[in-house]
Amino acid sequence: MTETTETIETTDSSRLDKARGLLFGLALGDCLGAPFEGRTDATHADIVTAENAAGPLVHTDDTALALVLARHLAHRRATRGDGRGGYIDRDVLAREFARTWEAEPWRGYGGGVTKTFQLIVSGTPWPEASRAVFPEGSFGNGGAMRVAPVALVGGDVDRVVELARRSTEVTHAHADALHGAVCQAVAAYHALHLDRAESVRARAFVEPLREVLPSPLWRERLDRVVELSEQHADPGQAAVALGNDVSALASVPLALLSFLRNAGRPEEVIRFAILAGGDTDTVAAMAGALAGAHRGFAALSPHVVDRLEAAGSLHHYAGLLV
Repeated sequence: MTETTETIETTDSSRLDKARGLLFGLALGDCLGAPFEGRTDATHADIVTAENAAGPLVHTDDTALALVLARHLAHRRATRGDGRGGYIDRDVLAREFARTWEAEPWRGYGGGVTKTFQLIVSGTPWPEASRAVFPEGSFGNGGAMRVAPVALVGGDVDRVVELARRSTEVTHAHADALHGAVCQAVAAYHALHLDRAESVRARAFVEPLREVLPSPLWRERLDRVVELSEQHADPGQAAVALGNDVSALASVPLALLSFLRNAGRPEEVIRFAILAGGDTDTVAAMAGALAGAHRGFAALSPHVVDRLEAAGSLHHYAGLLV
């Protein structure tokens, strides 16, 4: 084997490991965080017990819709290339999301997006369906929770931003929802491109995120994330300072802080997000995606990833998206 071939194979192996890390990290956070949603009494020991338990880990709508997006991206890239329409056909993607909800409506979908999907299934075009439920556009974190796969196919930050917006606006058209999805997608992109052994400096990591978010409010929130990271804020302090609910503005920054406070330790990233309370499955899913993208699949606990209900699909789409 030549040196060139060895280098190529090592690079491909690293890319696949990080792609798997991103998708599996998302699903891990979702599955581990779901039982703790809305609880205020969860402890570190409770989470460790959940990690060490037996039996399958069942995912929620976070993972279900992220897999839909991953499948859509893989199919579009394989069959159409990155032409004028890009890797996302919003009309098709909206129907794919809605059909996935229709097949398994028990996965924890919110009331607003359920109504949107009902309209889409009945034949209403997605722009009308979305605005019928949220006239000003939903400002929730539903776009951000599923967006991470776009970081695997966007060749640069501008492309990642475009794909994040296109994938989100079919259900969440409010500016804050779009900003949240862009923030999460670009953070995932940068995490993928960090060396897995490289330490993550909060201020340096956040600066490129500020550059793609024109909102003063979002930039201020990101500055607060850096301050809290440098102050070694605990989960309770983070929740008070940033919020922990289903809105994009009060969940995406918390997920980012969970990652920055514990970068290099995926299990602690997810635990921090869960201990912050509130919308624990979604915040932990977003945080887990960043942690997995940075450290890779090999850094995740084999016992836990083997229990993931969607493990087969996660492996499959990671392979198609590298």
